[in-house]
Amino acid sequence: MNKQAVQFSKKKRTMHRFQKIKMCKKCNRYSVLIDDNCPICGSDLIGIESLVKSIFKNRLFTESIWILILVSIGIVAAPTIATLYYSLISGLIFCLAYVILTTFFMKSEYNLQLKKLLRSDWTRIKEGIQFDSNLAKDDVQENQLAPAYEKLREVGDFIKNDEVKIRQIKILNSIILRSDMELELDRLVPSSYDRDFVFYALDVLKINRSLLTKKSIGYFIQFREEIIRDFGIEALISVASSALRMKLYILEFSEFIEEFLDYFPKERMLRLCSILNSNPDIKWGSLKDKTKRLVAMKYHYDPDFKQFVS
Repeated sequence: MNKQAVQFSKKKRTMHRFQKIKMCKKCNRYSVLIDDNCPICGSDLIGIESLVKSIFKNRLFTESIWILILVSIGIVAAPTIATLYYSLISGLIFCLAYVILTTFFMKSEYNLQLKKLLRSDWTRIKEGIQFDSNLAKDDVQENQLAPAYEKLREVGDFIKNDEVKIRQIKILNSIILRSDMELELDRLVPSSYDRDFVFYALDVLKINRSLLTKKSIGYFIQFREEIIRDFGIEALISVASSALRMKLYILEFSEFIEEFLDYFPKERMLRLCSILNSNPDIKWGSLKDKTKRLVAMKYHYDPDFKQFVS
């Protein structure tokens, strides 16, 4: 299978997921894509925060108009000059109090309006996300893999089921992966065994070991029999040696690592020995003893291991 060479755009990062939601006022459709224009009508997409601010401002404007109308009625209907002054002063005090209270509670009112909008429009938001997902399908059919993946990458922040994950993985398996790409692994771990994911994960490990996480290691351990059947024991050896990246992983998956010690290349054994030697107070269990025996047997002549050989 010939793989495509593509370039991904940088993923937009936000503090909260809802900040990615946009709406086309003309189509009245929501979207979570990074595009600034509606793919249907071409109109500008407005972010949900800007939309809420617009609704909030309109509400404040309407309330202000009603206050002014009530104050004006009180002034016009005043039977005497004294009553007129009382109405004017009362109206000014009321307006000032309204402005102060609105300013004080503006943030909480804005958040309340935001939650209200998300609740009331949640069905339409889900329909918009599904529409975005369908656009990704169209891109795949047209062999536009980069736009398809970028769309699914955004959809995946909201829909976290295996279907969306596997669709992303299949696209990633059809392109040439590079170290300069914003690759992901942890977020794409499916809930059941999937051959495409394992193929992708092993490819990623060749490029960037740092993407291997506790969740990914646990996946390989959970489905080890299926992985050995489809990819051979070398796949587990690769994951076990990559787990040496962090002390916490070595401690948590010590039994898994110990199982494949005999197959580790020299540089990985050096790293393991260095970590074990630097943390003598940690109880490594049988992993430490087996590592010592293996080093004494295989590397007793190697000067790089001199400090680890008793």
